[in-house]
Amino acid sequence: LTGMLLFNVSADSDECAEGSDDCHIDALCQNTPKSYNCICKPGYKGDGKQCEDMDECENDYNGGCVHECINIPGNYRCTCYDGFMLAHDGHNCLDVDECLDNNGGCQQVCVNTMGSYECQCTEGFFLSDNQHTCIHRSDDGMNCMNKDHGCAHICREAPGKGGVSCECRPGFELAKNQKDCTLTCNYGNGGCQHTCDDTDTGPVCGCHQKYALHSDSKTCIETCAVNNGGCDRTCKDTATGVRCSCPVGFTLQPDGKTCKDIDECQENNGGCDHFCRNTVGSFECSCQKGHKLLTDERTCQDIDECSFERTCDHTCINYPGSFECLCNKGRWLHPLSLVLPEVSASQSKFFLDTVAKCLLIGRSVGSL
Repeated sequence: LTGMLLFNVSADSDECAEGSDDCHIDALCQNTPKSYNCICKPGYKGDGKQCEDMDECENDYNGGCVHECINIPGNYRCTCYDGFMLAHDGHNCLDVDECLDNNGGCQQVCVNTMGSYECQCTEGFFLSDNQHTCIHRSDDGMNCMNKDHGCAHICREAPGKGGVSCECRPGFELAKNQKDCTLTCNYGNGGCQHTCDDTDTGPVCGCHQKYALHSDSKTCIETCAVNNGGCDRTCKDTATGVRCSCPVGFTLQPDGKTCKDIDECQENNGGCDHFCRNTVGSFECSCQKGHKLLTDERTCQDIDECSFERTCDHTCINYPGSFECLCNKGRWLHPLSLVLPEVSASQSKFFLDTVAKCLLIGRSVGSL
């Protein structure tokens, strides 16, 4: 073909849309000019051509779970020991008050404990082997029906010996005096909210990295030293945990952590005479044209343009937000003065000196 140049331009093919890429099934395909990239999905690691599950539970933080961390493909989830429930953050574990449900199954008194509960009996009764019902005490004989048998948990009568032997509930160990029972971490997590370690003197509680041990040596509370206690702004340590607060211009949200900007303009226009503009943590007032903002930063005052030198050649009449120039008899106002643009106070004098002129009737504008 004469007078024509032919170019062979090949259009970019979208391998991701065509399905011709070789990205792993657990990767995302990202099209690029003349090629594509493979990126492993969140929760997976690799080069995109090969991706394997990332076990979040293997890290030093146990995935952020305070009790148990269960790895699942591409993710993980936290679970809690018996006697606890998962908090709204999906990581912390909170005590379940079993006594709220049918008195915990106790015949008489139910006492909630961290991670568990226990039944107790009123005066004149002792707890039976099932640890829920109460049996009337007797004063006769040294047997399990006698109120002075001395067993902390379970009493067993010794056959043919006329005495008793003591046992403990699961999760407890019989003390050296063969009567009392010592709590272990196997029962209600040892009364610990987070971690529990068995020692010769009983369970010792610990806390996840984001928390500090409460003075009760069992409960774990948030601390400002770690991640600012989860507070958006100001964090203060208290005996029961952290207390978050917000600066002026913000309000604390129901979660007790987040600070939200207050739109002051929504209430009484922020106290502004004219315009109110909300800003982050504050607000600003401004005025309509022909007015100026006073030092209280709320009130708008009319600008008296007539007070400026040579605003008008002859007569100047001030109006709220504006003004008008009038000429003496036998003169007419310069045409450009008939329609004045809205200008600021600093611009008014210069503009009016330029155009607010009164001309003799019959004299042309060009003869000024």
